[in-house]
Amino acid sequence: MRAAREEGLHDNGLIESRKFRVLTAEVENIYLTESEIKAIAEVDLKGDKHKCIARDIFLVGCYTAQRFSDYSNINEGNIRTLENGQSVIDLKQQKTGNRVVIPIRAELQAILDKYDNRLPKAYEQKVNKYIKEIAREAGIVDMVEVSYVESGEKKSHLVEKCELVKTHIARRSGATNMYLAGIPTIAIMKITGHKTEKEFMKYIKITEEQTAMELMNHPYFAGK
Repeated sequence: MRAAREEGLHDNGLIESRKFRVLTAEVENIYLTESEIKAIAEVDLKGDKHKCIARDIFLVGCYTAQRFSDYSNINEGNIRTLENGQSVIDLKQQKTGNRVVIPIRAELQAILDKYDNRLPKAYEQKVNKYIKEIAREAGIVDMVEVSYVESGEKKSHLVEKCELVKTHIARRSGATNMYLAGIPTIAIMKITGHKTEKEFMKYIKITEEQTAMELMNHPYFAGK
């Protein structure tokens, strides 16, 4: 409305009223736990090459916490060995231009070895289609509440978690699981490319129960 007014399409000043606001709702802010990611990795997909490729590429996203445009295009040019012998993925993020260096965990190395360090070409739409089916086969069918805005009102409904699994969930899952594993926030931000801790904390998905469990290990609550 403001853009239209600047273009001279109307002169309605009521849009500046405090009553004129945009309703927002949380959308598909889920992540996959380490056990759910493992379940996806263990689904038997022998005989279905396309599903297998989609699953492997999605898992690379979970292990690197990158965007699909970055993790789906990893090749031998992105892989190098540090002085300490640790293999890493070194890439420049397409969206931001940030350079990130990601340690390669064993599960990720196995996938890279499978494709000789060059992931096969896959389209995001196809990966989204297949990964939902694979997540269902992996038993990720818990009901999740999804909020949305309809006719100016906030509403919600329940949906099976597997139906919400998409390529961008891989990045969120990777970042959240790193955080839950106790990796310092600043170190994870070096991998994800987030500029501020506030921005990063909005991105990861931690439930109140998980926060309480983490706090129970703190000396203050553990009585140490």
